[in-house]
Amino acid sequence: MNELKEEMKENQEQERFVITDDAKADWALEKLRELEAKKKDKEEIAAKRKEMIDNWLEQETETINKSIDYFKGILTEYAMKLKEQDPELKTHKLPFGALRFRSQRPKWNYDNDKLVESVEGAGLNDLIKVDKSVNKREFKKLVEVVNGMAINKDTGEVIEGVTIEERDEKFSIDI
Repeated sequence: MNELKEEMKENQEQERFVITDDAKADWALEKLRELEAKKKDKEEIAAKRKEMIDNWLEQETETINKSIDYFKGILTEYAMKLKEQDPELKTHKLPFGALRFRSQRPKWNYDNDKLVESVEGAGLNDLIKVDKSVNKREFKKLVEVVNGMAINKDTGEVIEGVTIEERDEKFSIDI
């Protein structure tokens, strides 16, 4: 890593390299390929180390998680005994924490297709949402672009709600 920093520093201190012919361009591509390979090597090393650390963490926390589950289980048993003795119990405070019981709202499980059918059958159509969107692929076939606007090919009408932005060529380097 340090040698790469030094090389970059040297490159900055030297006169800026200017590509004036294919030979120099080819040399620059070769350097670029070497740098990409170095970067890939560093990423692979980091990935292996990360995997080792992740495996270590998993092994270390596995026994801890079992202990956590054990203590939560025996605390739950104890709290349930307290709840049997006092059905109105909501919170049992202790010096290092509290055991709490809280009412929960009911969970609603939906079968969307059956629900929509049932709601429509009950005449509650105002509860049905309809998502409208334009088929953009087909839309592009039916319009012509003029000065960044979409014009209906058949009527010449300007279609509101869309602007077309021309973009420059995209440059890429293949190595």
